[in-house]
Amino acid sequence: MRQRLQYTSVGALVVTAMLVSLVLVPVIEARAPSGQEVSGPEVYAEALGQANLRGGPGIDYPVVGQIVAGTRYRVLARHALVPWLRLDYPLPDQGEAWVYADLVTVIGDITLVPAVNAFTSVATATSTCTPTASPAASATASPADTPDLSATPTAELPSPAPTVSRPVATTLGEANVRFGPDLTYPVIAKVPAGMSYPVLELHALVPWVRIALPESPTGSGWIFRDVVEITGDLSHTPVTNAIRFAYPTVTPTPVTLVVNGAPWSGAPVSPGQLASTLGEQMNAYLLSQGFAPYSDQMASVFVMDLQTGDNFTLNDGVAYSGMSLTKIPILAAYFQRHRGSLTYDEAYLVANMMMCSENISTNQVLAQLGNGDPLRGAQQVTAFVQSLNLHGTFIMQQYETLPDEVPVNAGTIMTGMDQTSTRPDAYNQITPRDLGWLLAGIYQCAQGETGLLTQTYPNDFTVEECRQMLYAMDSNTIGVFLEAGVPPGTRVIHKHGWISDTHGDAGIVIGPKGAYVFVAVLYSQDWLEFDVSSPIIAELSRMVWNTFNPDAPVAAITPGIVPADCDPRGDPVMQALMSANLPMIGP
Repeated sequence: MRQRLQYTSVGALVVTAMLVSLVLVPVIEARAPSGQEVSGPEVYAEALGQANLRGGPGIDYPVVGQIVAGTRYRVLARHALVPWLRLDYPLPDQGEAWVYADLVTVIGDITLVPAVNAFTSVATATSTCTPTASPAASATASPADTPDLSATPTAELPSPAPTVSRPVATTLGEANVRFGPDLTYPVIAKVPAGMSYPVLELHALVPWVRIALPESPTGSGWIFRDVVEITGDLSHTPVTNAIRFAYPTVTPTPVTLVVNGAPWSGAPVSPGQLASTLGEQMNAYLLSQGFAPYSDQMASVFVMDLQTGDNFTLNDGVAYSGMSLTKIPILAAYFQRHRGSLTYDEAYLVANMMMCSENISTNQVLAQLGNGDPLRGAQQVTAFVQSLNLHGTFIMQQYETLPDEVPVNAGTIMTGMDQTSTRPDAYNQITPRDLGWLLAGIYQCAQGETGLLTQTYPNDFTVEECRQMLYAMDSNTIGVFLEAGVPPGTRVIHKHGWISDTHGDAGIVIGPKGAYVFVAVLYSQDWLEFDVSSPIIAELSRMVWNTFNPDAPVAAITPGIVPADCDPRGDPVMQALMSANLPMIGP
């Protein structure tokens, strides 16, 4: 059974709005570490890596202890207003021990745990001990409240800068969301009780608030204030006194073209020219093919010019099932941890994962990342991706390899993306924007320039390692999707993926006038026909090529045949992965 735990946050007490969704499973060999009999439900928490315990539910409280992965602690209480859990942890003065919910996996039904809404005085919650950091924590000097899942002294996971969350409106019952703050405006959607939405705007004259609503054609809607409970600080929320609000009079199709800023500070600002040209062209084409935002068929696209940094995302902020596209962040996380040259066996695993998309080899790579445990390896990948500020992408368990294989017990994450419209895999999700920035970072690292990887991990990636990643993806040849929209013989460095309802391709294309990143993901409710997705992704690829190479346009897509067999042992990729002197691919 899957249950989702949602919290709303108080701005003065927490510095992040990320919500945690936990898959709840039966307790296996769990115990209360204090050795005392504790009444109440059998619900436990285990650190993802290591986590500080504090004297109250917030980072303003002093550190009173520390927990690490491998030991489960009984959950005594959950806070109703902020994402913190109180644990049964032995303290000399019988004080309280609270942990931030992002840092642990919960085992058991959290809804059975008593909820509290009080906050003790920070002054009275004095520190009772100085936790001794693990060797990995000492070596990396990781921030105390950031989970250290690196497991090696050489891997450091920098914490993203904390941000204060928006106030949140939670529905007290079933309620209508409208285009304007009055009953005369049409209803956009009827939302169920218990749903939480960010508050975007208050009305100064009538008791209505504007909330973020992904299914709305405008991205938001108005809800009567008496039917919601608002938590958080409203002092910085915009206020309007407008009395007329425009709304669509026909079935709307919103254009969601976004020019993305880089995930790290100090990066050049995108000019935004591609969005108004290629982005509009792609949007019109997808609409003509029946792929519209917040419908039964959806699509998202990311494009970046690797020479200028100009980029855009079409239909941004939507989460999709990760499929095999998540093998790109697995590849990057593997090289972030790996030291020295690859052995033949290591090169084979990497090649089999990227060239042949083989899931057993992928699980073996995850096992290496997790010191023998592929589940922990998957969570290592998630920690790595999150440290890059790519918050819409994660993998929380290894790949299934048999039709009747029972999935392992794992938690999942609420990312802040739209995680409902495409019904994404609860344990394996991506956004095209995240994959696009990661691919750009690999390419820029291979050039010896600054970029996402070298900016975040200046000591963990070499130029040679980043080139090996490019060669690993360059070996992936399928003849369809991205490859079918460019001239024959073009270097297409990519990873594809498909499941029953979602198909996608993410890669770097090397053209005569430069390189670019292109990521496209398509979704169709219940089932997506390959004969539908393949030519659409190919046509999108052709549009990008012709935009970047107007002097050498492609007149029509040329789909090939997906190879029936794949074996990297006889492919040049094996030698490339073990080479110490690879030339750069492309300009």
